[in-house]
Amino acid sequence: MTAQHPTLGHVTALAGVDVLEHLDLQAAIPVSAGFQRQGDIGLIPVGLIGYEPPRGAGPVPAAGTPLVSSEEGGNTHLLVADGPVTWAPNKGDGPDVGCFTVHEGATAYVLHPEHGAMGHAPGTYLVRRQVELDDRVVLD
Repeated sequence: MTAQHPTLGHVTALAGVDVLEHLDLQAAIPVSAGFQRQGDIGLIPVGLIGYEPPRGAGPVPAAGTPLVSSEEGGNTHLLVADGPVTWAPNKGDGPDVGCFTVHEGATAYVLHPEHGAMGHAPGTYLVRRQVELDDRVVLD
């Protein structure tokens, strides 16, 4: 594991991906155990909401795991591990994408080409997509 506040350059090197030119690769990435939001996803500590993570978690590979990819209508949010991090996707089409667990001594990052990266301290986090609702009222 790296220092408490690694840089965006460190995180992009871990995943082997680039971010847009306007982002500063020397910017420090804070690490938090709280709720965070990045674009159209929220990352919620499961202890805050009493959520039961799905079973069958597997290790996050060195190249990262897409949480929400551009093929699914949005931008790719990539889960990157610095140490032991596991990912368990949810089955189905709801807003809850899955959960990742950051084990002791590790840090997880969610990397996005436009937004940069966010750091996650040890714990388990639910990944929830923002769902836009139509504001029309339909009467039967």
